[in-house]
Amino acid sequence: FNSAAVNGDQLVISYTEANTLDAAALPGNAGFTVSSSTGTAITVSSAVVHATAKTVTLTLSRAVTPAETVKVNYTKPESGAVVQDAAGNDAVSFSSQAVTNNTPAQADTRPPEFIDASVNGNQLELHYADANHLNANHSAPASAFALNSPGAAAINVSDVAITGKTVTLTLSRAVANGEKLTLSYTKPATGDNAIQDAAGNAAVDLHNQTVENFTPAPAPAPGPGPAPGPAPTPEHDPGASNADHDGVPDAQENQAIGPKGSAPGDGNNDGIQDSTQAAVASFNAKTSSGSGTSVTLVADSQGGKVPLGSTTRITSLEQKAAPAQTPKALETPIALTSFKATLETAGSTETFSLYVDPKIGANGYWLQDHSGTWVNLASSPYGGKMVDEGGRLRLDFTITDGGAFDADGQANGSITAPGAAAKMPLSIVGQAPDVAHGGFWL
Repeated sequence: FNSAAVNGDQLVISYTEANTLDAAALPGNAGFTVSSSTGTAITVSSAVVHATAKTVTLTLSRAVTPAETVKVNYTKPESGAVVQDAAGNDAVSFSSQAVTNNTPAQADTRPPEFIDASVNGNQLELHYADANHLNANHSAPASAFALNSPGAAAINVSDVAITGKTVTLTLSRAVANGEKLTLSYTKPATGDNAIQDAAGNAAVDLHNQTVENFTPAPAPAPGPGPAPGPAPTPEHDPGASNADHDGVPDAQENQAIGPKGSAPGDGNNDGIQDSTQAAVASFNAKTSSGSGTSVTLVADSQGGKVPLGSTTRITSLEQKAAPAQTPKALETPIALTSFKATLETAGSTETFSLYVDPKIGANGYWLQDHSGTWVNLASSPYGGKMVDEGGRLRLDFTITDGGAFDADGQANGSITAPGAAAKMPLSIVGQAPDVAHGGFWL
């Protein structure tokens, strides 16, 4: 063995040999296996020997992406044709050999996708999903934005700044708690100053886009007076603070219950309050019995913790009703935990962890693919697992942007997943519609 390189679905292994290689046909995968850093399986469809070039070309079951790290292994078959030189000397087995990735990067022609807009005081943020970061050197002028707040004082944009995939507007005045605000953006007719990604794809215009208002209510003035009425619950308070923009009010995240030894509000026991982390979100779900239970989602998870420097962010996490066509055998004690997350790289595979109370009886994280099949992603066949961490059940699972379990079906840097921490009896891995024997498959 000398070296290996891959381009798309063609992996070429080069050998150092004084003679040519034996050109005998190699059956099946010929003892070669390929692994990927993404965790998405790659199998070898065929192997072809090029005698004079002293190479073996493997055709893979899928194309390798430009950023993927790939390794190749060879285990000499015990019988049949093997890799050997013209003199009949067999090539030795090898494992975990690095493969040079020569797959060219595909041209990015997709414009940044608008996700949402939120305001807190005089800071308004527009969040985008894209394969690349936004271009901070060609931001749109302040005049490209128009704000409308019926019945309130006029408001306009005084400054525009871009960081990562977020556009931050500084407003001419602070927005009041409860104030209704809409935003419009019009790409300038001339010039190159517009919201765009690093590849130069310009974002589309926005028209009267609703802006979520996270400006907190002012503290009540001290003094005598009647006792205040009950405060609205966080999930029904339109002005509730949400500093990390994950769709869950800070007050609700601060009630999160984590593994043994964690402080209140630290649902994954990493020593950081969930309300301050964009990749961690916690909320209080309602069980089928009507009680409440704490649920925590971690994106870009490494054993339930977020790695330093991660730019993955959760943009929403909420409880939704299970669909009517949910299999009867699938018990959903907290219905669906539907979330949306934006990623650093479009088309990449992201790992998530969902912390729940083991008392709800869940034995997996169940999600429908695009054919309607329910699958337990927290199972070993799908690269997931279940972990007892300090009295909490941690469900680890992976989802590929644009893959079978991304509800939007597009490799756009954003994953949408309406899944369920649920229970299926008999350790069933999945249930497919219209299949014999009750519709179950293992």
